[in-house]
Amino acid sequence: MTHRAPDSLRRQAVRAAGLGMFLDGFDISIMAIALLPLRGDWHLGPGAIGNLMASALIGSFVGALIGGPLVDRFGRRALLLPNVVLYALGAGASAASLGLLSLWFGRFCVGLAVGMDYPLVATVVAEYSGDQRRGHGFGWINFAWYAGALGSTLIGLALLPLGALSWRFMLGAAILPALVLLWLRRQIPESPRWLMRRGDETAAQEAIARLHPDWAPAQRAHALDGYRGTRQPLSVLLHGRWRKRLVLSLIPWFCLDVVGLGIGLYFPVVLRMQGLVHDNVAASAINAAFLVLSAAGIALAITRLDRWGRIPLQITGFVAMTLGLLVFAWGLVGHAPSWVFAGAAIYSLGTGVGPGVTAMALAVEIFPTELRASAGGLATAFSRLGAVLSALVFPRLQASLGLASVLILMGGVTLVGAWITFLYPLEPARLSLEALEDPGAHGL
Repeated sequence: MTHRAPDSLRRQAVRAAGLGMFLDGFDISIMAIALLPLRGDWHLGPGAIGNLMASALIGSFVGALIGGPLVDRFGRRALLLPNVVLYALGAGASAASLGLLSLWFGRFCVGLAVGMDYPLVATVVAEYSGDQRRGHGFGWINFAWYAGALGSTLIGLALLPLGALSWRFMLGAAILPALVLLWLRRQIPESPRWLMRRGDETAAQEAIARLHPDWAPAQRAHALDGYRGTRQPLSVLLHGRWRKRLVLSLIPWFCLDVVGLGIGLYFPVVLRMQGLVHDNVAASAINAAFLVLSAAGIALAITRLDRWGRIPLQITGFVAMTLGLLVFAWGLVGHAPSWVFAGAAIYSLGTGVGPGVTAMALAVEIFPTELRASAGGLATAFSRLGAVLSALVFPRLQASLGLASVLILMGGVTLVGAWITFLYPLEPARLSLEALEDPGAHGL
């Protein structure tokens, strides 16, 4: 049975999750803009740029690996506040850094906080949203990612006139939304689903009363009874019926981050290096325009995620990304800027319509409550491994093979994401999380 609550702590929890994604989008994009003045200020070569851009991604990889199991073991509330404090400290350390090593460490701390927050955010949306609106929730938190990315790009544009040291103000600007997130998360209750799996029925009754104050006692009792289940060890994900689900959660998100974060981190610099724009402001403005297109893709997907489903949208998005990358490459080879920008537009829309939302949703929805954050953390870590690979290799491959060849290779990666989604089409839309725990009922 599906219930909808009034504007209460339940919706506040989803909003707080969205602001967590806002911080990640803010951080990724502010670094892409900050690199423009930083590259000249510190005279960074391709290798130094790659290592620096990989620092937060490496931190995110580590954070996701440890954050998911911590959330499953100690509860959804356990990391709500510590993650944000660590993020703010890392942002401050980055802004005040005196050399590459200290900047690398500050960026690593920011990434560590973001990585721990990803499985937490995805689990909160899955467990605090209604069964018929989980897709809507995932759509909005990923829209928040692009809002953060666009906001930081605009802030970067405003700060660029400050000159060579503007990158310090850009990296320090992340502290303000972190403080807002601390305030918003302070009252979020524990997940009743998690409490029931831990056997703490009294705490679960208190939590569900706070989340659903409009429900009658019988409704709450019925819901809690459905949350019961037998706890399983993390190792079951590697065996039998869960293995296909793990592949569906890991591989497409890995493909998305190999391509998406590789291009996202370097797009403004690529525009400058390819001679497509002639100053940093123009590069930043064009980058902002394509972020708006991705956000528009999510806006199109939000109302369709629960009607059409995650699987069709993910396949469509990956195919559009592939087409966009090939058109982008064709424009570079033919020295046709209009084709370059058309390809980037198709790619950006495809990201928003499909895997930019669906990959995160599939990473948590299809796993049992006691393993949901751990599975989401594993998927996040695996995706960030792809992002680290892209951050380290992208500038080196571009220098040796040329950008067009790199874009064609990335088009092959997005096709792999579409193919894996096609092979393992488990559709969670309109099903309860408890119904999805029975793999035999849904083919995977």
